[in-house]
Amino acid sequence: MAIYRQWKAIHFSPQDPVEKHFHDYDETWVISGGRCRAFMIDLNGNHEEFDLEAGDIWMVEAGVEHGCDPGPDGVDIFPFAGTIPEGAHEPGHHYVDKEHYLPALVVRKTPTDRYKKG
Repeated sequence: MAIYRQWKAIHFSPQDPVEKHFHDYDETWVISGGRCRAFMIDLNGNHEEFDLEAGDIWMVEAGVEHGCDPGPDGVDIFPFAGTIPEGAHEPGHHYVDKEHYLPALVVRKTPTDRYKKG
């Protein structure tokens, strides 16, 4: 379980954009200030661009390449990871042209008698 207390956003400026990268886990961005032009390349290679601003939350699926170009006053982003699956890289930025793979997350269903009646 993750609890984020007294979290602090990272400030990105036009001179310090968020480069195109991916993760082996889902990532969520909380935009707490400023604005940016975000982009993503989904698992099928489709490119999409859109604006993010203070108050927005963006959930990025594992393996989706993403990043952003901050507006003139920059953007404040608090990024946090979803569940990090077995076999994943250490948290951080990874690059398809270097790694040569896209991750696929799989749910493993484990039977349980936790709430068995009788």
